[in-house]
Amino acid sequence: MSDSGSKEPSGDQREQPDAFQRRVAYGVEVLQELVNLLEQYAPTWYTEEHHGRALRALRGLEEARQLAKSKAARSQKAG
Repeated sequence: MSDSGSKEPSGDQREQPDAFQRRVAYGVEVLQELVNLLEQYAPTWYTEEHHGRALRALRGLEEARQLAKSKAARSQKAG
């Protein structure tokens, strides 16, 4: 029987940072592709506000990816 108060991560918990990093990286890639297409084709409805929101979203995802990456590196060093 496992101790629910144990600080030792289970196998699933150890894999979560990698899975999260992959999901965030995929999200960044997809959003970047969409932004590139919008910039290239410049539909009339694509406003400066949309452009700014897309860039802020990309920055936020990139920051989350970097944070997850640094947390994963720290946990690997500790483990």
